[in-house]
Order: sequence, then structure tokens, then C-alpha cells
Amino acid sequence: MLVIFLILSFLAIFSQKTVFAVEPINKFGIHILEPYDLPKAQELVNSSGGDWGWVTTVIRDDDMNLDKWQGFMNECRERHLIPIVRIATHLEAENWAKPKIDDVNNWVNFLNSLNWPVSDQYIIIFNEPNQAKEWGGEINPKEYAEILLDFSAKFKNQTAKFMILNAGLDLAAPNSKTTMESFKFMQQMNHEVPEIFEQIDGWNSHSYPNHGYLGKPWENSKHSVKGYEWELQYLKRLGVKKDLSVFITETGWPHQISNFKFQISNYYSENISAEYMKYAFENVWLKDNKIVAVTPFVLNYPGELFVDFSWIDPDGNTSQQYNEIKSLAKVAWHPIQEFKAEVISITVPPFLPVNTEFVGKIAIKNSGQSIWGESSNKIVDKNSDINLEVSDLLLSDNQKIYPNDKVTLDFTLNSSSKSGIFSFGWKKMGEYQIEVFPASTITSFRYNFWQKVILKFNRIFNRS
Repeated sequence: MLVIFLILSFLAIFSQKTVFAVEPINKFGIHILEPYDLPKAQELVNSSGGDWGWVTTVIRDDDMNLDKWQGFMNECRERHLIPIVRIATHLEAENWAKPKIDDVNNWVNFLNSLNWPVSDQYIIIFNEPNQAKEWGGEINPKEYAEILLDFSAKFKNQTAKFMILNAGLDLAAPNSKTTMESFKFMQQMNHEVPEIFEQIDGWNSHSYPNHGYLGKPWENSKHSVKGYEWELQYLKRLGVKKDLSVFITETGWPHQISNFKFQISNYYSENISAEYMKYAFENVWLKDNKIVAVTPFVLNYPGELFVDFSWIDPDGNTSQQYNEIKSLAKVAWHPIQEFKAEVISITVPPFLPVNTEFVGKIAIKNSGQSIWGESSNKIVDKNSDINLEVSDLLLSDNQKIYPNDKVTLDFTLNSSSKSGIFSFGWKKMGEYQIEVFPASTITSFRYNFWQKVILKFNRIFNRS
């Protein structure tokens, strides 16, 4: 444990990375339960001028299906949705099973094997551990702090692209046999594992309008939609130096349901819930630069447990909350995506006369995160820092190359006016060399043995 802590402290000093909304971003998001909800999520969070909104989802340890979740990541890429993944265990009777430190390698290997749609890969380490039902039937701040520390260390050791978020806490929980008040839980975490909160990359908050989900959006208390502010203030009291940005991954007003087999009368009507949600976005969350994303709970839950939170009713109709938030103006932006091209083959002659244009071919694989051709037909710029003129690599109009797909492209190579050995290439794709010989020597030029072999090989290769 001490070794892990020292490593993380060293990394925090030299590679501290905190997520901030330093440019206009689309903060709108939604919490979903299954990948089949992505089309409706896109329709909601990327509407009214928006692009690259957010979705929070849960992956359980008994649902680590590579094909399913790579399909989810691929669809997020196509629909311009940034995933926030909360890892979870599985149900044991009435409780969620307590995670084990030994499980961390399985999680790291699985999530690192996925090709995510954007560079920053957001991971929430479990859920509301100040409720006993979320932690194997008991409350143990020390265990959760140790789990958070170990998971953060192992994920960061794999790649700095993993952005670690804490488990959201139940801000309305009292001190009881089955719950612990959230600030007390945070204090005990920090006491057991000093500086634990320096090891995360953002603050995950469940800022619900409590108590009883009957709070007003203009209220400012620990139990309000501004609960995250109280959490940040308490972190400062604990001595946390990091300025953590905020991800509100659960919030919202449940509403009365009239077309279901039961109705909870003390919740607000659908109209009022929608009005309050709109107010919270417009007057609280969107105005706060500390907030990166807001993903209310939940887009689609037709079952009895959370039907009153659902933004889609059991008949598949969108609620007034959905329609109101869909109509709000949003921001179009583009998060960072990793560009990576794997050169499979390149066809060029071993030498060229001066002042000559040659049309070559290059076969490349998209090994990165973006969809080539989505916003421009240019894949990559030529490297102008090296000395032989080569064209940019361009797709044809409307051609798209998805991650793991391959494409063969033509390019033109222009030799210089001087003889010698020259380099050419494209940015982030390596460098190649070719010999340029004087044109005046062509009439008396004789290929040596190895040049003849190379030319013969190229003729055979080009015919095939």
C-alpha cells in the first residue's frame, strides 16, 4: 500500500491532470442502462446545435462481454457520445457484492482492451459506498479508500488516458446502521488513506434535489442540486489541493406516473419536474465552469423500481423532461481523439531522377479513435519538416474509414532538383528515404545487380 501511495504521489507532482471546462463544451448528458438506448440518448444530448454530449452507463463484473462493450464504444463514436463508465460488481441477495482488490487487474485489462471513442477514458470506481447495500451489506470507508487507491494506481499504470472518478455519495444519507453521512464517510476515507482525494481526476457527484426528491432547483444546500459545491468545500477542509472539476452523473426529479399500475402522489407532476430540470440546467449547471457533464438518472427504465425517474415511459413515449431538455440550446465541440495510422505497405521506387513526379500507393490501417473522412477527406498532412515533396493523404468524397479498417491510397512524390538521399513522410506516420540521381546521367546510367533485382521485384509486385 505504501509503495502504491508513493508512486501515485510522484505521478501527481509531475503529471497532474485536472479536467476543466476551459472551452465551451456540451455539458448535456443522460444516464443509460443498456447500449440499445444510445439512439435516444444521442437525440437528446446532441440536439439543438449540440455535438459530443455524454452518457453514463454501468458495466457489471458479470457482464464483461468484449463484443457487447466494444460495440457500445463503436456506437458512441458514430453517435458522438462521450461515455462515462461506472464499474460495478453484481447483486448478492439484497446487496451489491463487495469488490475485491484482486479484481482490479481484470477490470484494467478489460477496459484497456476496448477502443474508446475519445482520448480521455472516464471510469467511476463503484457506487455510493456510504450505503451498506452498495458495499456487501456493510459500511467501510477504509476499505473503499483502499480500493479507490489501488484501482487508481493500476489504471494509471496502464495509461494516463484513464480519468478516475470517485463513487458518487448519497448526500441525503444519515448516520444509521445502514448508511453513513457523506462528509463523515469522506473524512474517514481521508484519515485511513491520507490524500486519497489527490489520486482522482474529477469529482463525481450525485446532486439530487432532496429530501424526498422534492427540493427546488434554486435552493442551495448539501441536499440540493448544488450539493457538489458543498462536497468541494469539504474537500478543501480536508486539505485537498487539487481543483477538481465536477461530473454530476446522477440527479433529477422523479414525477408522477398516470399510465402505470401505481402512482406516487407526493412526487411533482411531470410538468413541474420538467420545469425544474430546465431551470437547473439553465441557471445552475450550465453557468458553472467547474462542471464538465451532467447526466440525470435515468433515460429509460420501464420497470417498477425507477419508472418515475425514467425520461421514457413504459409505452416508449418521451417525457416532458426529455422534450424540454432536448429543446435547450447546446454547444457543438470536438473532444480530443487519438490519431494512429499503421502503415501496412508503401510502394515507391528505390531511386528517382531529379525533377520527377511519381504516383505511389500506401496501404494503412486506422488504429486510432476517430472515423477518417467524417469531417474532412484529408487523413493526415504531409510532414513539411523533411525535404522531399509529397502530397497529403486524401480519401475520396464521402469515404469513411472506421477504426480497424484498412484503405489503400495514391499519393504523389516529387523529387528535388538536386541529387542525394532525401526523406519524405506524413505527420505521426514515420519517415521514408529515397535516392535522387542527376538527370544528366540517365543516358549512360547502368543499373547495378541489386538495383536490377529491386526493379524486377517491383514489376512483379505491381502486376499482382
